Amino acid sequence: MRQALIAGEGILPCAIAERLHDSGIELLILTLLDDVEALKAYASKIIRMKTPGISRVVREIKSFGADELIMAGRIPKKLIYSLPFLLFDKLSRSVMRKSLMDDHSLLGAIVNAFESENIKVIPYWHILPEFIASKGKLSERSPNKKEIRDIEYGRKILRVTLPCSFGQAVCVADGAVVAIEAMEGTDMMIKRAGNLSGHGVIVKMMKVNQDMRYDLPTVGVKTLEAMKESGLTCLAVESGKTLILEPEKFFSLADKYNIAVWGIENE
Repeated sequence: MRQALIAGEGILPCAIAERLHDSGIELLILTLLDDVEALKAYASKIIRMKTPGISRVVREIKSFGADELIMAGRIPKKLIYSLPFLLFDKLSRSVMRKSLMDDHSLLGAIVNAFESENIKVIPYWHILPEFIASKGKLSERSPNKKEIRDIEYGRKILRVTLPCSFGQAVCVADGAVVAIEAMEGTDMMIKRAGNLSGHGVIVKMMKVNQDMRYDLPTVGVKTLEAMKESGLTCLAVESGKTLILEPEKFFSLADKYNIAVWGIENE
């Protein structure tokens, strides 16, 4: 069996590629990353693209003999904004013209473009089931009463912002919103929040009815390191819909930093 993987930043694409390779799948990896060494061991073929191009991705996938595609890892939004529009191929320009530029709309339009070419975009969360956050206490320490109150407030805020297609995460301190995630991503937002408050909780959730084939909320070791540096003490993530990268290392570090990690539901 052959599949294709568009690999963005972070360790998630590598973890997916390793699991697919171990299951005997021949894998074509397409990426904009400069460093592809970590991915090479798991790819039957790897292509480093200098600029984003949907048309080329379609050609390469069909030439490889695959008809299924996984999209994983973060592609910096600044890459899209920094490139002149004319440097994108015709199909990519068409997709960008027809969609809003928020992450969910743009990714949804890209998925539709691939599927119009008979390339099925498939989810990746089931490949790494042990990475999915469960409900309730996840770390050694549970949130205290003050943190629970901030978590509940953060959840209310996200119910309002997520339908607007921004802000998968919010920082709340003492019942006040310190920062909401925008284009910069969760870890950079945490650092911004640390500069403003120096304490608080992070709540991270997924848009209701979001397509689970792409852009699942993700946290990892870097998230905890940013929280420690910023003085934030609690991380609440949506159970069943959040990926926790390198879970064994993640929870060991959470306990070392005395950061409470809590699985919540979008009730």
